[in-house]
Amino acid sequence: MKRTLFSLNGKRPYSLMGLDKKAALAIQTHFRLSNYQMLVLTWIKGLWTGILFSLVLHYFISH
Repeated sequence: MKRTLFSLNGKRPYSLMGLDKKAALAIQTHFRLSNYQMLVLTWIKGLWTGILFSLVLHYFISH
């Protein structure tokens, strides 16, 4: 069984927006997530990134 991650049927197969959409679709189908679960996953990732960024910024400002 041959599995392909991306379908390259377009004029610009390596555009940044196309790769982002294909990666999100691959994650969603691999883990069998609904659209709502993908939204929550994205929100948690953004929250975690913000917390880490604020901790690093706080470290450099206070020391």
